Amino acid sequence: MSGSNPTRRAMLARGLAATGAVVASAGCSSLFGSDSGDTAVFTQWLPAPAALNNADHYRFDYYDLATLAANRDSLGGEPTVFERTWQPVGLGWADATAVVAVGSVDVVTAEFDREAAVSDLRGAGYDRAGEYKGYARYRNPETGTVFAIADGTLLVSAMDRYAPDAVDPSDRLQTVVDARTGDVDRYAEASEDMGALVEALGAGTLVRGKTMDDPEGTTARSGRFENLVAEGARSVVDGGTVEEKWVYLYDRPRDVDTATLERYVEDNDNSSGEVDAQFGAVEDISYTQEGRKGIITGTRDAGEYYS
Repeated sequence: MSGSNPTRRAMLARGLAATGAVVASAGCSSLFGSDSGDTAVFTQWLPAPAALNNADHYRFDYYDLATLAANRDSLGGEPTVFERTWQPVGLGWADATAVVAVGSVDVVTAEFDREAAVSDLRGAGYDRAGEYKGYARYRNPETGTVFAIADGTLLVSAMDRYAPDAVDPSDRLQTVVDARTGDVDRYAEASEDMGALVEALGAGTLVRGKTMDDPEGTTARSGRFENLVAEGARSVVDGGTVEEKWVYLYDRPRDVDTATLERYVEDNDNSSGEVDAQFGAVEDISYTQEGRKGIITGTRDAGEYYS
C-alpha cells in the first residue's frame, strides 16, 4: 500500500511519539539512529512539492528499520505493520534497511531478491510498465498501484482517488527518482522553511516533517499554532530509551511562544484519562526557543513502541 492510505500512515506513525518520518542506501547504515547523522539519507529523496504533486506542501516520514531491528528486544512488540508498505512483495520488516514516505510515494531499501520480487508482483496481477533510470515499473491494472524496482530499492505509489488534481503514480515515482539523482529541486533546498526544519530535527530512528500554510482555528490542544510554517518530530531509539524531539517553526522569532507549547503538552499528557495522548509516556520534558523555532524534548521507554 502507498503512503496515500491514511490508515496505514497512522499505524506507521504510532512509533513516532504518536505525532505522526526517508531512506538511505545500505552503505549508510552507520548514520542511522543518531541525531548527528547526515540528513541527506532522507532529504535526497524529497522533491520540491511543486514537482511532486503540484502543491505547496507535503509530509515526509522516515523510518530507520535497521536501528529498530537492532533494538527489537527493547521494543514493546514487532513493528510488522511496515510489511504492509510493500505488499505483495514477500519481504520481512527486519530485512529492510529503511522506509521513506514521500507524500504518496513509499521508498524502501532492503536486502531482497529482485527476481523473486518481480515474481510476487506478477503473481498478484501486476504487468510490466516500462523502465525509468534503471527502475523497472510494474502496474496493477485494477488498482492503479505502481511499483518501481531496482537492486536493493523499491518504490510504490497508489492512485490517489480523492485528490482534486490526482497525479499519475508513475509520474510521482519518476519525480522521487529524479530527486535522488538531482534532476529536480529538492524540498529542503527549494523551501527555506523545510531546510530550517530539517536542520533542527537532524537524523534519527524515526523522523517526520512538513511545511504548511498559517493554520486557521488555532488552539493549544490541537497543536495548530498561530504563525506556524512548519513542524516535525524525531525519535532516537537507543536500547530501552527513546530520545524525543518536536520542532515547531514559526514565521518570526517573536511568534514563538513556549508557554503555549507547554499548555499543548499538558492538554495531551493523558492526565484526563484520554486514550493515546501523545505526551502521556514522555518524561523529562523541556521547552526551548532557538530563533524562530520552538522545541520540545523528552524521553520515553522504548517498550511503548509497537506494544
